[in-house]
Amino acid sequence: MNDIINTTDYKDWLQSLKNRIQQSQIKAAIQVNSELLRLYWQMGKDIVEKQEQAKWETTCFPFRNFIL
Repeated sequence: MNDIINTTDYKDWLQSLKNRIQQSQIKAAIQVNSELLRLYWQMGKDIVEKQEQAKWETTCFPFRNFIL
């Protein structure tokens, strides 16, 4: 068993395996970050739209409560 671990082929294979794992982890992190960025952008957009809608409602209908 010790002879197998010390061979160059095994060490190269193990390094290749480690590299593939690391590359997959990096790809996964990039995808997660991209999705979070989309989420945060959409949340900000929704907040701005709500703020603009609230301003419009209060300026265009300042006496709506009295009318109802």
